Amino acid sequence: MPRATILLAEDDASVLLAIGDTLADAGYEVLRSASGRDALLKLSSEVDLLITDLWMPGMDGLALLTEARQREPLLEVILITGNATVTSAIQAMKAGAFDYLTKPFTPPDLLDVVERSLEHRRMRLEIARWRSGNGEGGEGQPEEQIKNLIGKSPKMQAIYDTIRRAAPFKSTVLVTGESGTGKEMVVRALHELSPRKTGPFVAINCAAVPANLMESELFGHERGAFTGANTKTLGYFEAANHGTLLIDEVGELDFNVQAKLLRVLETGHVTPVGSPKEKIVDVRVIAATNTDLKMAVEDKHFRSDLFYRLNVVHIDMPPLRDRLEDIPLLVENLLDRLCAEHHLQIPDVEDKAIEAMQRYYWPGNVRELRNTLESILILGQKPIITEAALPESIRRSIPATTADGSTPSLASLPLIDLDAAEKTTIEKALRQSDGDRTHAAQLLNISVRTLYRKMARYGLRSW
Repeated sequence: MPRATILLAEDDASVLLAIGDTLADAGYEVLRSASGRDALLKLSSEVDLLITDLWMPGMDGLALLTEARQREPLLEVILITGNATVTSAIQAMKAGAFDYLTKPFTPPDLLDVVERSLEHRRMRLEIARWRSGNGEGGEGQPEEQIKNLIGKSPKMQAIYDTIRRAAPFKSTVLVTGESGTGKEMVVRALHELSPRKTGPFVAINCAAVPANLMESELFGHERGAFTGANTKTLGYFEAANHGTLLIDEVGELDFNVQAKLLRVLETGHVTPVGSPKEKIVDVRVIAATNTDLKMAVEDKHFRSDLFYRLNVVHIDMPPLRDRLEDIPLLVENLLDRLCAEHHLQIPDVEDKAIEAMQRYYWPGNVRELRNTLESILILGQKPIITEAALPESIRRSIPATTADGSTPSLASLPLIDLDAAEKTTIEKALRQSDGDRTHAAQLLNISVRTLYRKMARYGLRSW
């Protein structure tokens, strides 16, 4: 199947042949015309891109562009000229050309602008489909349809706005935030509000896949590609074709796999392990992580070019302690869901209990809040949740913010050497696992690769 259909209009027979062959060799279907009038006869909704010479007898390139765009408003057009001027360039852009090429140009120059124009067309088609499904004007879906994301704080309102703006596009999105803040819910909202909502949603957790298997998991493998590869297997990219792929904990990706992921994002082609053939995939990639990728880039653990390719749109989920005003709404919503799940009567919540929860720091964020409420429901089963029903750590916590919304002064907080605490915790896990680093990583709920990095940081090079 051709990558796209390109209509080529050029009155010079040798140029028409050379450009047409270059495009055909690159996998495109090429319709060739020696004049503007003939090109209009061949124009249809199946044509993705028009490439036309600017100077042609009869109907010139600008006239062809204008007439073609009137018939097919989403058609992309590239103009070719042997004598580009500022005036002609401005005329071309005003008439709706995507770009123009000046003769002589190389095949790579041609293919580069063709690929960019076709990507621009795909984006415009997605926006048009999205708008047609949401009524004229494309204002997007109402706030309540962003499922599972709860909160009316300014920070959450900004998140909702970014989701709605980014959802219609194919651009990559990087979702960051601490564990338990709801990153995957953001990703699912982006998928559900996009033109790809009827396509597959596939997620892979990089921290849960051994580094030596990650390439085959992402891109698939042929039978016999490596020991144990007894059958041909599709990768996550092919499984997510025409849908959305969440690459969770992307910071844990092996450096070599990062390079191959970058190539797939740039070209849209995947190469299964053990196969000499590339496959074309149409996948929107969204990456999520709770690590600081900028710091990982500085530490040479993450490729800078991949970081910038993933970080086209950035959504940073705020920790719960930065939106404590959302706690009453979160408690109400979580209790409704938990009681429905466990077939329990929904209890009332004492004001003092809410106030205590708003004083707490919530290191585990919304996930910790949910688990706390579930524990209270199961163990208490009372018609009202009082402050006394809360865990002692919450009842006696120092306020996460003061009355004026600022953080407490350092003098009011117990000082903790975080590095020393982390080192001690790692040492304890290694002792409990008798030096088995895989087991220790499981105890710490981190990847083996992260454990090795932290051991190196704290000088724990052997055990």
